[in-house]
Amino acid sequence: MKKRFAPMAAALSVFAFLAWIFSVVQNDRSTLELTGSLRMSGLSTTDETPGFRDRTAGSAIPCAVPLAWRIARVDPGFGLSVAEASAAFDQAATLWEEAVGADLFSNEADGELSVRLVFDERQERTRQISRIEVEYNEAGAALLGRQAGLNEMSRQNAERRRQYQADLGELERRVTSLNDSIREWNAQGDGPPALGARLGTSGTLLDVERDELTIRRREIDARQQQLEDEAERLERDVEAHRSEAEALLAAFPARRVESGLYREAVHVRVGSEISVTREIRIFRFDGLANLVRVAAHELGHALGLAHNEVSGGIMRVEFAQATRSEGVPTIQPGDVEALRMLCPEL
Repeated sequence: MKKRFAPMAAALSVFAFLAWIFSVVQNDRSTLELTGSLRMSGLSTTDETPGFRDRTAGSAIPCAVPLAWRIARVDPGFGLSVAEASAAFDQAATLWEEAVGADLFSNEADGELSVRLVFDERQERTRQISRIEVEYNEAGAALLGRQAGLNEMSRQNAERRRQYQADLGELERRVTSLNDSIREWNAQGDGPPALGARLGTSGTLLDVERDELTIRRREIDARQQQLEDEAERLERDVEAHRSEAEALLAAFPARRVESGLYREAVHVRVGSEISVTREIRIFRFDGLANLVRVAAHELGHALGLAHNEVSGGIMRVEFAQATRSEGVPTIQPGDVEALRMLCPEL
């Protein structure tokens, strides 16, 4: 049987390229497509309408710990309860606290750091890509199942052909032996009638066996043709699967999309009295583990940390969005070192 399955692995792995759509998430606002508008004033003289400033460089009032936070809003589109969102932020806060060895956050009903999960096209696109990924991988698994089944049927048919060849060889040996006996009998002239009858019967039985073997061979050949036809269909389906991946990559080009944002307003009253209004907005995540990752990044900004280049660090300028399989991230020693340099008292 022809080997028609070489393209399969490559075709089924094409969707891995879609993973990079998820891996270009960045929190550097200067390079992102953003929606809406924000007031960009730095200081305000009243508490009523504070001017929020995006703080990817970290809080202007760092090290104000423990920092009380609260879940102020969870849009229904996320399909997430306030309790689930709160649990994710608790887990993100715990990551920092365990890494630093100090109490850094508290979950308070009137916490100064409000957290809002804002559902928009960014999360909808993430969900759409996730659904497509599941459907594509299921189709790929079905193709692999067909390939495995086809390989097994091919193996079985090859075994039937091997057995047929062995049986045919045995038949030919017996036919040769019978022909030798007939020649000997003919050479003797008038031999015993009973011997001639036995030789004739043996010849008839061998002819029946040959006919049966011919039927078996035709069945094996027909099955072989069916397998080759199925292999060709499978190859076409694999090619269509590959083309679908290329179409998906074209339909969902990689682009930088904001997952979360930390912003704050520092305002002064009576000349020297300072207060801070803090806010975290979460726009997209792919599963609860990824929400923890995004939350940990934004909490780092709230502590006062800017983006850095720590390998694998939670505060990297471009930190890859974790996929569902990667689980919850860890705070890297470089992140802790950056926080201790900022806040020596910790």
